Amino acid sequence: MDGAAERYSFIAEERFRRRGGGVKMDWMTAEEKQFVNEVLAALKEYGVRSKEREKVKFQIVEHIQESHEHGTDALEELGGAEGFVKDYVEINEIDVHSRIKKTHLTKKESGRSILPALLASAAAYFMSQILFSLFLTEAFNPLKLNDFEYNLLYRISGNSWWNSLLVLVSLGISVLAGVLIQTMNKRKMGA
Repeated sequence: MDGAAERYSFIAEERFRRRGGGVKMDWMTAEEKQFVNEVLAALKEYGVRSKEREKVKFQIVEHIQESHEHGTDALEELGGAEGFVKDYVEINEIDVHSRIKKTHLTKKESGRSILPALLASAAAYFMSQILFSLFLTEAFNPLKLNDFEYNLLYRISGNSWWNSLLVLVSLGISVLAGVLIQTMNKRKMGA
């Protein structure tokens, strides 16, 4: 980037920050709005962050506004949306092929990434049921004769309300464990 382009970029970013990031397009023609929306959609497909897309939107809208003031056609100066995005990708050195591969990999791995969460949920459920059976019920008390049919999945106590409470707590613990494992996997895949 040459000096003038860097200064313009800095000035545009400073104006963008002062305005709070929002850009109004009420005064633009339908073709200009469509151009901006096509550029933003294409940038989103390339994985450009929303903050960067807002900056690009601000710069395009500002260019269109200046073109209106000078009486020139902004869309003719900017070219097509595809060409604009291609130039943006080249200037900012975004590797299109690696982004596409990464998108395919994350879609492929997303199906496999839920398996550890499901296994952790099942393990947490069974472990909490065993611990509750041992310490909070009389299911394994050798001194007391149990008059109910014990089942680790859903019947660990003779009292129905106590059994329901323990099963619900076990389910809550298992869901929490699954969510924790899933978020850890997503963070690990994103890093």
